[in-house]
Amino acid sequence: MITPLLACVGPAQHGVRMHAQDLASHTAGAEAVAGTFAELRPTLLTGHGPVHLHFTDRVFGASPEAAARAVEEIAAVRPVSVTLHDIPQPSDGHAYAARREAYARVVAGARMVIVCSASERDQLARSLPGPPAVPVDVNPLPVDPPEPGSWRAGLERCRVGGGRLVGAEAGPSRAVAVRGVSPGDDAVATVAVLGFLYPGKGHDRVVEALAGVGGGLEVLALGRPSDGHEDLVPRLDAAARRHGHSFRATGFLDDAALTRAAQRVTVPVVAPSHVSASGSIGRWISAGRAPIVTPHPFFEELAARAPWALTLTDDLPGALAAALADPVSTWIDPACWDGEALPSTASAAARQWSLITAPSGVDSAFATGSATTSVPGASRGSRAADGTDDGRGGGVVGFSGPSERTAGGGR
Repeated sequence: MITPLLACVGPAQHGVRMHAQDLASHTAGAEAVAGTFAELRPTLLTGHGPVHLHFTDRVFGASPEAAARAVEEIAAVRPVSVTLHDIPQPSDGHAYAARREAYARVVAGARMVIVCSASERDQLARSLPGPPAVPVDVNPLPVDPPEPGSWRAGLERCRVGGGRLVGAEAGPSRAVAVRGVSPGDDAVATVAVLGFLYPGKGHDRVVEALAGVGGGLEVLALGRPSDGHEDLVPRLDAAARRHGHSFRATGFLDDAALTRAAQRVTVPVVAPSHVSASGSIGRWISAGRAPIVTPHPFFEELAARAPWALTLTDDLPGALAAALADPVSTWIDPACWDGEALPSTASAAARQWSLITAPSGVDSAFATGSATTSVPGASRGSRAADGTDDGRGGGVVGFSGPSERTAGGGR
């Protein structure tokens, strides 16, 4: 049997490419290539064996139509399977119709289709003009367990940190007692959003949710602005200062730096207005943090599997105030970690390989579209290279919101 080529397409810091590379690096014996579409196009169009693509329209073309055409070109010369990211949704606004058509064309040309959550599968079904010709399988985004030493050290630092009153000058009604902020450590309590900074990621929602908290907080973007959105930093800082706070972006953070930063902030938050499947939340969890998360089907699906890993809320101001008063609540208790609930990178890589190498291109065990994540023989809970979300400090772009999965810069 000719095994599939694993094509990891996109800019080096893009979360979708990083996620594809992470899975490829955990697939023993697989051939993989990585680069922008322009760099990989000759290779993808000259081979004849099967190829697996991680697709989001933004990395395959300048427009949704161009991205769909690019995949159709490849599918004309070799069998193509795809993992879809950034599924079209009405919140895309004027781009929704074009993106729906593009994804429908990609699905029509694929021998099999994978998405990263059951909610995305439902979202895809709503966006397609009719049922796809092949089943849509689910391979959840991996979340590797935190490194035990830094995880426990961060939690202990938070537990023993001295408390202080933020905004006491604003009067008792607006004062919040912040625990876990110790002298010589972070002198200012921080509320952080992880990943690339772009409209819809939720930084503005966090700033406004802190309006009722007295001055003295710093709202942090752990990552860099997406290209073309550098103006958001001064705009968000001005908005934060109207409430007595400040805002800044750290800039790109590599994987290790992003983990360190995620373990230093007071309160982690995931509050996007536009999300498909979010790698950012996985990055928080893999740092040992239990972020405050606003409602969305993807987050609700994750909470059903791992309720100990996040705090879902429809009252963001209230949840932020409570977390600032008790930052320990934003840490995952190591005793609660359940590797069966959150597949590791190794497990996700094994599942992907099982699906795309099945004789018919669709693993019969999953032909019903089941979201089951167990893979015979795959290790769980291993500490593997992480590369999802929009996450790495600026980092993973694409999983949450428009290509939120980018590293350090923002998946």
